[in-house]
Amino acid sequence: MEPTNSAETLHLRLDAENFREQLQAHPKKDPRIKSVEIEISNEYFLLIPQDFDSPTYRLGFLEKALGEHALVGKEIHLQNISEEGANLVFLVPSDWKDHISAHFPFAKITYTHTLAHCLHRNDQQLNLFIQGKLTFASLYQGNKLQLANVFPFDSPIELAFYLQSIRDAFSLNWSLFPPILAAGSQIIPDAELYQIPYASH
Repeated sequence: MEPTNSAETLHLRLDAENFREQLQAHPKKDPRIKSVEIEISNEYFLLIPQDFDSPTYRLGFLEKALGEHALVGKEIHLQNISEEGANLVFLVPSDWKDHISAHFPFAKITYTHTLAHCLHRNDQQLNLFIQGKLTFASLYQGNKLQLANVFPFDSPIELAFYLQSIRDAFSLNWSLFPPILAAGSQIIPDAELYQIPYASH
């Protein structure tokens, strides 16, 4: 996502590789910017059913899923996914928040997570969003969420093996139901070479 501006709102998608670059591209302490909507693009997340989500349990779930040191130097944020009756719980590095607050001291700052782009019920179809070296994926079968994951990859062949492993594990027919790339996603690198068909959402 390229940063976009309205008169008062700034939209940014931040990951570890572009964090400082994106901030420096905007005037510091610009009083015209009233709100900043930041989409976090990282693998530190958990989808927790609202029936089981509470501040106490949330910490335990996150530590079990991401490791006991995953929370060090990070803050917890929530994004409601009403379609699933769940909260997308994700981590934002504290130093990022400090820099963002100092850069935009007059703005209301809100955070969302990139995985939300994939959480659309397309039965039997793998929903994907590719950003840099991260692939965000979800899969519904029988109208139930079967997979919500973030896969870091270094090469197109790693991504191809990951996507094909999902296809094989869930018996997906890509001729009838090709993977769907969410709007704004990068393309699947070398998709044709690895025989990965896809459709754009």
